[in-house]
Amino acid sequence: MSPRASSRSPRGATLLLVVLLVTVLLGLVAGVMAYASSERTRAVTSSRAGQRQGCAESGLQLARGYFGRNYAQWNTFLSTPDAYDPIGSPTNTTPANPRTAAGRTAIKTVNPALFADLDGDGKDDVYLYIRDNEDEFQPLAPEWNRDNDQQVVVGAICISETLIPRRGGNNQQDPSALAVEGILQYNGGGHAYTAQTAGGTGSGNLNH
Repeated sequence: MSPRASSRSPRGATLLLVVLLVTVLLGLVAGVMAYASSERTRAVTSSRAGQRQGCAESGLQLARGYFGRNYAQWNTFLSTPDAYDPIGSPTNTTPANPRTAAGRTAIKTVNPALFADLDGDGKDDVYLYIRDNEDEFQPLAPEWNRDNDQQVVVGAICISETLIPRRGGNNQQDPSALAVEGILQYNGGGHAYTAQTAGGTGSGNLNH
């Protein structure tokens, strides 16, 4: 072997080792950055999940106040479920869809008070709704457009674009909706709100 060939061999081996070390280091850095990004995403998602829960619960309190003050209009509200009730049913075939611009426009044409801005950014954060409870006795069929026992179900859906979680690394809004609701009872001398409260998530406009 010539002296020139002998001198090249160690240099080539050293260069290959440097390339391998740099590759390993770059992989480690990329792994650390990916882990940090995923942890940040999880933290933001967790934080916004709490914000969305608070958003819906705040909306429920607003629904309690609004529909409680307007007891005299309950039957008017119940007879217009396409604007006041997001839950689809045989008697509510075109339910309100407060999660789309077209849906919000249609609902606001009926009653703009069904929306509220919670964080002062000028955008709607919650949609307030009302529907009848099952207050007829057999053999009478349920009459969802009329209240018979001075009790209704009121609730709120968080529709905020800023108070909801986002998914994965694409920063897309979580499409699931969060609704919180309870029974509102009119007692004649004032408005009492019972303790039963329920919440749930769903997709779209919560049509079941």
